Amino acid sequence: MKTLLFLLLATLAHAETWNGKAAISFDGTSTLHDWGGKVNAQPFKADVTMNGDKPQRIVSTVTVKAAEMDTEEAKRDENMRKAMKVADHPLIIGKIDAKFTEVAASGTPTKLPIELSLLGKPQNVTGTISNWKLSGNKATFDLEFPVSMKASGISVPTVLLFIKVGDGIKVRASVTLTKN
Repeated sequence: MKTLLFLLLATLAHAETWNGKAAISFDGTSTLHDWGGKVNAQPFKADVTMNGDKPQRIVSTVTVKAAEMDTEEAKRDENMRKAMKVADHPLIIGKIDAKFTEVAASGTPTKLPIELSLLGKPQNVTGTISNWKLSGNKATFDLEFPVSMKASGISVPTVLLFIKVGDGIKVRASVTLTKN
């Protein structure tokens, strides 16, 4: 009987590949004014382990081309690309490998651990998930997490001896996952 139950449970849990896309915005501060920008992640795949219709685990790697980050201000974009050394480190990579019970312990997703690599330097950040919706073959949610430029190794020089960029960047992503 235990063997039959184990086999039944094993067949209920199965891996699925979902297609993902993310529209990302980022906001920072300076002593002169606040600033922000946007970029889209490259299309990505998310491996989702399902138990019936409930997600159990998510594994994904999300890539952003740093040179495509756009603040709608050419000189700021040029300075940002220099500070981020995009010629040497063209990609920003976010790796996710989380049990869904860690993400959604109470049934509503709230936290997502991410290994974020900027300038080739990995760091662990925790994203906050909101607006989670799972309907049929589509899941959507918003993700927000902070990035410290100092912890990431990003150094932005002072401009005109007094304009300094703040260390904290707030990153927000609107994510859509669609089952193949």
